[in-house]
Amino acid sequence: MIAIIACFALMLALQLVTPFWWWIMAVPFVYGVWKSRSAWDSARVGMISAASLWLLTSVYQWWFGGREIAERMGAMLGVPQGGLMILITALLAALTAGAVGSSGYALQKVWKRE
Repeated sequence: MIAIIACFALMLALQLVTPFWWWIMAVPFVYGVWKSRSAWDSARVGMISAASLWLLTSVYQWWFGGREIAERMGAMLGVPQGGLMILITALLAALTAGAVGSSGYALQKVWKRE
């Protein structure tokens, strides 16, 4: 639980400091390389922290004026509601962070073999 909170906080700080969304994926990768005990552990930490960050940030932006953007993007992609678009993007963030975290763990295992 502490790893999830730490990754969430670091991802939030990176999201606030940098204008690039993909920097937040460096946190699960570094956790996978540095601290994880298994591929599932690194994937789980990455998935939960990224999905919760993406979901909370999207809901906040949706609530304070981003509703029109979410609905337009949803209409462009064939999603009937903007709220469903938020859930889909949170799911994509979770899958991406899980893959990145387990990739970090795989790199850790490769380095330890040498």
